[in-house]
Amino acid sequence: MSPNGNWLARSRPAPLTLPESPLILKPLGRVPKRVGSCKERFEVPPVSERRVKERYGILGEELQEHCIDIEVVKDKVKAFEVEVPSWLFGRFGGGRFGDYMPPAPAPDANAKIRDAAFVHSLTGAAPRVAIHVGWDKPQGVAFDDVEADQFAELRTYARGQGIDIGAVNPTLFLDGTHLGSLSSPMEEVRRRLIRHCVVSCEVAEKYGRGLVTYWLPDGTNYPGQADLWGQERRVREAFREIYETASDQVRHLIEYKVFEPGTYSTVISSAGIARDIAASLGDRAGVLVDMGHHPWGVNVAQIVAHLIGEGIPGGFHFNSRYAADDDHAVEPNRSMYAIFCELVEADVVTNRDPARNWAYMVDQCSALENRIRAVLHTIDSLQVSLAKALVLDRERLGAMRAENNIIGANRVFLDAFLTDVRPIVRTARLERNLPLDPVEEYDASGYQQKIERERRA
Repeated sequence: MSPNGNWLARSRPAPLTLPESPLILKPLGRVPKRVGSCKERFEVPPVSERRVKERYGILGEELQEHCIDIEVVKDKVKAFEVEVPSWLFGRFGGGRFGDYMPPAPAPDANAKIRDAAFVHSLTGAAPRVAIHVGWDKPQGVAFDDVEADQFAELRTYARGQGIDIGAVNPTLFLDGTHLGSLSSPMEEVRRRLIRHCVVSCEVAEKYGRGLVTYWLPDGTNYPGQADLWGQERRVREAFREIYETASDQVRHLIEYKVFEPGTYSTVISSAGIARDIAASLGDRAGVLVDMGHHPWGVNVAQIVAHLIGEGIPGGFHFNSRYAADDDHAVEPNRSMYAIFCELVEADVVTNRDPARNWAYMVDQCSALENRIRAVLHTIDSLQVSLAKALVLDRERLGAMRAENNIIGANRVFLDAFLTDVRPIVRTARLERNLPLDPVEEYDASGYQQKIERERRA
């Protein structure tokens, strides 16, 4: 304490007093409108075609200085495709805020298809919808009675809406799997789910794109709860049976996740374990990377580079994370840009040979925000991230690396990230007669109001 009294009281600054200025005290009133002034509203004014073309021309000249052809970049953005998940449109994912659910969730598989088709109509980039067999099976059919041919009608309906069925997901987290799915110590649980996975493979071969993706919720909450290697051994045995039973026209991608629902251990907790299991099966098996399934701070771009470099078949579940598996919409941030730089460098995105490309899917589920608006934002962000990776001056970057110019290399890398590539993305849309801004177009379309009326009834 100060000899002059309470130190805390004496250390506080004097209250701030504002001068009696007429500029502060006088009401501002309405500012007169002038020609060319901003519109008096909170929304951002819509992007004009004229402005897009002007900025596209300017950007094209700037890129030409780096020997980058803006037309080539634009065509690759046009060619980019990503699947949207059926579960995004339904009731899955609620509960983080009590019983709150974003308005008008799709009540059945056909409604999910209609929502997915509307997303594709606004973006031109989502021609397929990934399905979950246990959630998208025909109504009234029990889980254990599901057969592949029951999905013929759903594919017919999807094609009638202008899209198709994409990746097929077995539904492995359901009642009875609290001790594990394919790792369960109970033989009857494993047999039930192995059969379900084989049926899912048949669905993928007959009515999808021949791709099955697996996520297992298997793990433990406490040390000593289970035999860790015993769990993994049973998973490996189950995958071996599924792989050998399924048609050789089916590809398998194994997803990993560091934790959740298990908090002490997860059977497939890392890219290394997923890769090891996939490699043990054969060349039709690979690894599925999900942005939110990693420990905090993990360099996902390095994992992607490693898998590509080792020739492991791969796929990506796009989303954003701030803490763990948040399932938020994608933002065009530096992490996503770095991932796309690896994908572009390896030519596994928008390659003219579809067999060379990785499989790209969205996996997000909005707890608060409008779900269709969120997935449109994701697709827009992915196109922007791809375009940024495509305008990276790789020749100059290589020169900086050769000179061991660390900061110079980083600046070249960031130059592309900081480039506003939206004129490229929007020009690609213009040339396909698509809206310049899919989110803004959705808000103006009346579709949200339409489904709220229909689904409320």
